[in-house]
Amino acid sequence: MKRTSVTSSLALTLLLAACGGADPNAAVMRGGEVSANAGGQVQSYTCPMHPHYVSTDADGTCPICGMDLIPAKATPTADKGEGDVLYYKNPMGLADTSPVPKKDSMGMDYVPVYDEPGTGSGIAVSPEMLQTMGVRTARARFASLGRTVRAYGNVQSNERTESASTSRLEGWIESLTVRAEGDTVRPGALLYRIYSPDLIAAQKDYLASVKIGNDVRIASVRQRLRSLGMQPATIAQLASTGQLIERVPVYAETGGIVKSLDIREGDYVKPGTPVLRLQSYSDVWVIASVAEKDLPFIDTGLPVSLSIPSAPEAAGKGQVDYIYPTIDPKTRTAQVRILVDNASGALRPGAYADISFDLGGESRLSVPSEAVLRDSSGAHVVVALGDGRFDARAVQTGASARGLTEILQGVRADEEVVASGQFLLDSEVSLREGLAKLSGPTAGGNPDTPLDELVTDSKTLAEIDHLTDMALYFHEALAEGYPIDEAFLAPAIQAGETLGVRFTGTRLAPVLEGAVTSLESTTNSANEVTTRNALAALMTALDPWLMEGAPAHYRDAGLAFYRETETGRAWLQQGSEPTNPYGTAQAEKIAWPDPMNMNMSDMSEVPQ
Repeated sequence: MKRTSVTSSLALTLLLAACGGADPNAAVMRGGEVSANAGGQVQSYTCPMHPHYVSTDADGTCPICGMDLIPAKATPTADKGEGDVLYYKNPMGLADTSPVPKKDSMGMDYVPVYDEPGTGSGIAVSPEMLQTMGVRTARARFASLGRTVRAYGNVQSNERTESASTSRLEGWIESLTVRAEGDTVRPGALLYRIYSPDLIAAQKDYLASVKIGNDVRIASVRQRLRSLGMQPATIAQLASTGQLIERVPVYAETGGIVKSLDIREGDYVKPGTPVLRLQSYSDVWVIASVAEKDLPFIDTGLPVSLSIPSAPEAAGKGQVDYIYPTIDPKTRTAQVRILVDNASGALRPGAYADISFDLGGESRLSVPSEAVLRDSSGAHVVVALGDGRFDARAVQTGASARGLTEILQGVRADEEVVASGQFLLDSEVSLREGLAKLSGPTAGGNPDTPLDELVTDSKTLAEIDHLTDMALYFHEALAEGYPIDEAFLAPAIQAGETLGVRFTGTRLAPVLEGAVTSLESTTNSANEVTTRNALAALMTALDPWLMEGAPAHYRDAGLAFYRETETGRAWLQQGSEPTNPYGTAQAEKIAWPDPMNMNMSDMSEVPQ
């Protein structure tokens, strides 16, 4: 076996590149030769310990462990004529797809899914069976998701059309024309007369100023009369007649209904005394209670349809005037104010209103809502591929209205999805592992399943190797005296967390949890002490997996397992000469168990 010496920083850089983003012809650019078989397919090579690293250099070595590369399954060349790329799926098996090429958070490239006849994880159903199952398809198309939001509300008076009359001087009310609440007052109508000594004195001063002809004095006294509450029409009458007005009339500046009357004939008033309030009902407000989830669709100026049971002849249209900024924590609704014309006077404050908000909307890619299936892994649809073939596909959904659901990702326009009978097809796809690719590989087994029986595929083994690679990285960093780079820990932590979810409830779960915890302990505080403690904790967590899960895998990779005699702290390294990362304490080499002997031991424990 050839060995290649590389620095740790370079090794980790290549590790990230191997996980994603590396040029598949990188080995060619370094001078290696490319071999192709008779079918025009490029021969690729991979590391037996890190199968996620692929190269076309026949004489290359793994940049992570230095092992010779071995032939891998040939990859088709670009001129093979693959079908169109339907979408790109997550390389770790998560329920995430993309319409364009991208990388995940670990730097791994998303895997293209091609539209190739006869391939894929879908199913084929005969025409007779499709008819029996009642399968109906619908085309994904752009459509307006306009919807109607229903709400209820009550009619209220418009505060903008309310006016108040307040006394500005001392005096006595005479000739009061408004006698009770509810009286109708028209603009310019006489409300009452007031006898005020102060106002009489001001009038006399004004008339004297007019006789003198002092314009400055006249303007000053006129302003005083206005301040005391004399209206412009009355001042004009005083100027034109030159006669003192003892009982000054007060006229309504606006019309409406008397909402409150605070004085009576002969009352004595002082400055600030409320006289009466007028409310116009020419237009009213309807305060609607709108559900919290519907608020994003409501905006000012939106037309509204109204139904008032107590006033069927009233105007049935309104417009959103204001959206209140708070939400009632008990009803989870917000108030929306609607301005409604009430020229007929049929709408009365307090009346109940049934409200409909007619929402338009721009065209969005959508499918029938019944075509969307949902389970623990998210939303998906069954896509009709043609010729009786179907496949399940993960989708991201948006708004739903009028029997349509917006598709944000996962389906292209004009693709056919199954809108009826998809439950039977989805069950069939599940039986044939079609949906297994959407939710990622799930681990079989239970708490009693041996570790060496949990992982049966090279991809999962390569994912676990992210954690053992960190043990090698920590050892090298401590042995050569350089600090670890926290950026290299993130891919391993994410791989451990993803595997932890997949292997929940198995013996591998605590191994993964302990490994992730030890790696996270070095973030934000990486130094020699924390690195040593993290390595010891990482090896303690990985010990069951190394000894019981895949010992032959790591033995064949040329790794050695050492443990300090007194402290029990362990480490992994390459080569037979031990390099203790913890200090100078004595250590012993732990032999890798023989898988055959392990299996025989397990068989001997089976009761006869």
